[in-house]
Amino acid sequence: MPRNQQESTGFTSARRRNSRAAENETVISVALARLRIGAPFGQARLKLGQALLAVVVCATSLAGSPAAQPTQELRVATWAAPPMLGNPFGTSGPPASVVWGALFDPLVSPTETGDLEPALAERWELVSPTRWRFHLRRGVVFSNGEAFDAAAVAATINWLLGPEGRSTMVGAEIANVEGADVVDAFTVDIRTSAPDAILPKRLTPVSIVAPRAWAELGVDGFTQRPVGTGPYTLKTWGDGGKIEMTAAPESWRKPRIERLTFFVAADNTARVQSLVSRRVDIAMGLSPESVTDLQAQGYPVFSAPTAQVFVLAFNVVGKPQSVIADQRVRQALNHAVDKKRISDVLMGGWMRPASQGATPMTFGYDPGLAPYAFDPEKARDLLAQAGVKPGTRLSAEVVVNGMPGGSEFLGLVQQDLANVGVVLDVRSVPFADWLRKYTINAFDVDLFAASWQGAPYYDAVRPATYFSCAKPQPFFCDREIMPLFDAAAAEFDIDARQAILRRMARRLHETAPSIFLYEVTDLAVTSHRVGDFRLRTRVPVYENIVLNGQ
Repeated sequence: MPRNQQESTGFTSARRRNSRAAENETVISVALARLRIGAPFGQARLKLGQALLAVVVCATSLAGSPAAQPTQELRVATWAAPPMLGNPFGTSGPPASVVWGALFDPLVSPTETGDLEPALAERWELVSPTRWRFHLRRGVVFSNGEAFDAAAVAATINWLLGPEGRSTMVGAEIANVEGADVVDAFTVDIRTSAPDAILPKRLTPVSIVAPRAWAELGVDGFTQRPVGTGPYTLKTWGDGGKIEMTAAPESWRKPRIERLTFFVAADNTARVQSLVSRRVDIAMGLSPESVTDLQAQGYPVFSAPTAQVFVLAFNVVGKPQSVIADQRVRQALNHAVDKKRISDVLMGGWMRPASQGATPMTFGYDPGLAPYAFDPEKARDLLAQAGVKPGTRLSAEVVVNGMPGGSEFLGLVQQDLANVGVVLDVRSVPFADWLRKYTINAFDVDLFAASWQGAPYYDAVRPATYFSCAKPQPFFCDREIMPLFDAAAAEFDIDARQAILRRMARRLHETAPSIFLYEVTDLAVTSHRVGDFRLRTRVPVYENIVLNGQ
């Protein structure tokens, strides 16, 4: 049975099939599994002809025919390229971090449990309530030969504090930082405008870039030719979704494999087929039903809990005249959706129903807060109290390939809402368009697919900030909760701060800025020759991976 913890399964020799017929048979079995899952609900699903077509398309593109595997190349199938290519400040988390994790490093990094561990900084301490000091790792070089030192850290931080940097998502993460001061060659102080108990956590999405390359190339040039301290360096962004990297032997995270290649395929079936046909070694972001099928066939499966909660967010600020402006309506829609059915049927038990914006591995998670009960009668009653008439239509935008369950998942949500008299019209958008709209709140719909994302620093205040007035150009703003944000920032006592965050969680649960759906579990499937694989903060630890032959 699937478990929401990291696990690896063995494999059987029966899966070592080399014929094209056997590979196609596997893809069809995955497609049929998806058909079986969708059948009871009468929603849009794959037809057999579509499954067969997917086989043909995969066989002539990403998957190709089985071939001898180069032992010094690690190939990873992922669902999207970084929307800003090599500029690590435009977003954080997957899919971008799957690629950027091979190129860049932050000062400090979260562990698999959400704690902090040294990265480019070996240690750090609080000098005053508004000043943190970081002692840097020595002997580190960027992939272009530039030396890593305090000046490089200060240059990165201070660029993010400028007009252009402040407009980026990562720049917004450190909005309370006033500046970075070089103390000596390997010591840097970072100043904040107000006391900040978790500044080291906030710095986890800040990748340190090579200052000379950044200045000489400019943002646009660096986007094409990124330079970091990670175990690999970019060779080419390639064509057709192929990203090629080569080992950076001088990296402090020394790689064990010479080449790293990413194949970008938005379609889940294409990623499955690329793994089965042995054209890639690791498939990321597969749907739960595909993972369950591959696990049953003996493929090594790895799962890891995350700090992400998938939701449908209410665009209250952008649609103030919509019925969603009424808290009773938002609560009703939470009661209307059967999260357990989504978890059990579509997610194969890999994802748990969500009760709040944090997960158990996020500091500030409240274990006493239960998910909204599935109660259609209560939902209808609340909608009636709010004056919502049966047949009311709401609109939503989603990135289908960005969520487990895809169209089947959305079908269940639409069905549950229709059951209480609300029609949800859904349209799909590319991730880059979604990100732009999310950043500046340019949505013109009532709801949009989003996440409460506790990563990259695994603290409940991080996702709560984005569902509050504190977000630049917010989509939801409850001013009564804002004093709790100030209190949490100034509280250095761990237990007292946790109590504040749990009060915040209960308030957000009540005001319902989103339809809380499920806690995300990362799923990755590898080929039989991959060894020493693990996920850390949603990214493979590339420097640890070895290839065990054909």
